[in-house]
Amino acid sequence: MAQSAVKQTRVLAIDDSPEFLSSLRSFFETIPDFCLVGTARSGSEALVRVQELQPDLVLMDLQMAGMNGLETTSAIRRHFPGLAVVIVTAHEMPGLRQVCHDNGARDLVRKSRLYQDLPDVLARFLTSRT
Repeated sequence: MAQSAVKQTRVLAIDDSPEFLSSLRSFFETIPDFCLVGTARSGSEALVRVQELQPDLVLMDLQMAGMNGLETTSAIRRHFPGLAVVIVTAHEMPGLRQVCHDNGARDLVRKSRLYQDLPDVLARFLTSRT
């Protein structure tokens, strides 16, 4: 008898740091409902990877050379309005969460608390999909 497959949430991570992307890859290997399907190191590469991989969720670095995370998020949301984007940042600025929401991001996670806060963000994402 065939076992029913549980659909994993497909995640694309965008960050200009290869070390950070490697850390995220290790993190997602421990999360059963999520699968890191790919990474990108720039905003322009992210747009290509979103088209190729069709993720359910994008984790987007805020500060990158060239097209920053807000610009990339806006572009992604214009072309893929149903795609959820979570901004990941090392910055702590007043009003940043609202600016991220205004540019189409669903949520914001600080890198300093990423592994403490990301599980809750992922759980909220799953809840919002049901």
